Amino acid sequence: MSSLRERWVILREELHFLTPRKVYNVAMEWLAPKLKLTRLPYAPTKITVESGNVCNLRCPLCPTGQGDTTATKGMMPYETFEKVLDQAGKDLITVRLYNWGEPLLNKDIVRMCELAYKRKVSVKLSSHLNNLTPELAEGLLKAKVKKIYISADGATPESYAVYRRGGDFERVMDNIRLLVAKKKELGNTFTRVIWLFHVFSHNEHEVPIAREQAEKLGIKLQLNVARTDMGREIFETAGTALERDGHWLPVNDEFCAYDREEKSAQREEMCHLPWQDTAINWDGNVLACCSVYDENHNYGNIHDKDFREIWNGEMYVEARREIVGRSPTKDTICKTCKKNGYLFT
Repeated sequence: MSSLRERWVILREELHFLTPRKVYNVAMEWLAPKLKLTRLPYAPTKITVESGNVCNLRCPLCPTGQGDTTATKGMMPYETFEKVLDQAGKDLITVRLYNWGEPLLNKDIVRMCELAYKRKVSVKLSSHLNNLTPELAEGLLKAKVKKIYISADGATPESYAVYRRGGDFERVMDNIRLLVAKKKELGNTFTRVIWLFHVFSHNEHEVPIAREQAEKLGIKLQLNVARTDMGREIFETAGTALERDGHWLPVNDEFCAYDREEKSAQREEMCHLPWQDTAINWDGNVLACCSVYDENHNYGNIHDKDFREIWNGEMYVEARREIVGRSPTKDTICKTCKKNGYLFT
């Protein structure tokens, strides 16, 4: 009976985020790229909102971890997040409240999650979880965050430390137990806690161990494919990236985002992201997707223009024209991405 009850709670919460307008948007997100529309009669139902691009770990394939100063560093103020929801919230089903930094370092992260739920927008968080406290755990769970992904790339302290430099594996495991215990204490059956395990050459042998650990912890394990330097990948060919970072990639091709023989990214025929998604940086800059690190490639800023105006603005329209092969007159970051054969999906 408890399983049926949990399913009912999840369904009830999912319905909380839906409106007829959002259902229409979902249908148009599927239809518009097939029709190759470049000006869109709808807005996206899911976006990435960067809570901040600051992190206290030093992951070697992440520009933030590398100390890259190309992008201005900062945390999104609560007022900016409120403006995002004012402009786009009526169309949104989901907001990913993270991108190039650690969201739990933003002092307003719980308030942001609470506001999103109040505005009928579900929240997904991705954290390395080194900074979780009992108060934070309780706040996030009471705010009914839909999913909390824990980025931990190893099943032992030794392999974890290879990539998550500056992190503490045992602390992360303890914090997972804290989250699971708090969920039970609060009777929260909606929030899903997911261990996000990026498979690299140094940890692929630990996948079976991680599966066993996740089962004991009472959470789901999600395996992610390995990628090369995330700040550079859309600005270079896969061949260049593989030559520099290939040693990170696992032997098992199932866990690799690249075709090593062809020296290319594994991708679909056409990128649908400019019809279905977007990313808003901590400072309000709107970017084509979450893979763009440098804010200089923005398509507009929500402090200067309304989001829907940017969504159908010149740069977004030109980007869509590029993807469908209609000879755009302006260069966009989507043109660079397409030219280099980056993994679109």
